[in-house]
Amino acid sequence: MYLKQHLPWWLLFILFNGMILLLGLLDAAIPDLSLLYIVTINSVLLVIFAAWQYARGRQYKRELLSLEKVEDIDTLPLPVTAEQQAIHERLIRVKRSHDERLDAESGRTKESLDGLTRWIHDMKMPMTTMNLLIDDLEGREKAKLANEWQRLDGMLNEMLYMKRLPNIRNDLYFESVEIEPLVRRSIQKVRRLCMEKGVGFDIDLAVQEVETDVKWLTFILDQIITNSVKYTDDDDVRISSAMEDDRLVLTVTDHGRGIRSEDLPRIFEAGFTSTSDHEDAQATGMGLYLAQEAATAMNMKIEVDSEYGEGTRVVIIFPGRNTFHRVKTM
Repeated sequence: MYLKQHLPWWLLFILFNGMILLLGLLDAAIPDLSLLYIVTINSVLLVIFAAWQYARGRQYKRELLSLEKVEDIDTLPLPVTAEQQAIHERLIRVKRSHDERLDAESGRTKESLDGLTRWIHDMKMPMTTMNLLIDDLEGREKAKLANEWQRLDGMLNEMLYMKRLPNIRNDLYFESVEIEPLVRRSIQKVRRLCMEKGVGFDIDLAVQEVETDVKWLTFILDQIITNSVKYTDDDDVRISSAMEDDRLVLTVTDHGRGIRSEDLPRIFEAGFTSTSDHEDAQATGMGLYLAQEAATAMNMKIEVDSEYGEGTRVVIIFPGRNTFHRVKTM
């Protein structure tokens, strides 16, 4: 790379020394030995200069060629040549422009998120009123309206969390929490659907306490528990916890419809519902995608095993203590 970059200078040097030798051939009065001394000294000086220039600029070039992100420009060593100085100043201007555009875009995103958040919270008031009115109804109409209300509430929450997802690392707040109240809160949200479908819960939480973000863990639990209830009839959903390899493992098991083998690898894709079960047409396909993205940001894992017609087992694996410490300090 260095030789190729400075090839014109090397060719000029060869041409210059060639002209000196040619001059000696044309003028017999000039001693050949003197010409050889001149050419040799020129060559030695050139090699020394080239080696010095290559050595002093080598580190900066190596770091520059390995640069992958604009954010890493500040990690470059100090430039040592005029050319490197010019390149470095240009990179600094590019980074400054990038940061300004990024800040402007972040500001617009925040304004959009704030506006959407206000709209969703404004919607919560009529939603609460609708819920109270539904409670006063009786019979099949109550059940149908309650299910639609539940679906609308879930879609509003998905919309809110979808807007929060791009900045989730700034939205996380880790603290020590009890799992059972969060689980029971998620169950309470689908109590009407549970009563309609005859679904109960078998809760066995051997391990209760975990370090996590309450808001996002609640969202993950809402998605998993709601799905278990939605596709189960006249049976219990089992929720258990245990410690495995210094990690808390929370398992949600149902004996409902299950997931087809061809659908299982795609359930965490954004917008994916089902390739064959057309009764899922009203599903958004975003719940599990958002849950998986949130779990990844918190260094958690969500694993799903299922057999169609037999049921589904969802396992949430929380990070170990050392891993959690790295996530918390990011």
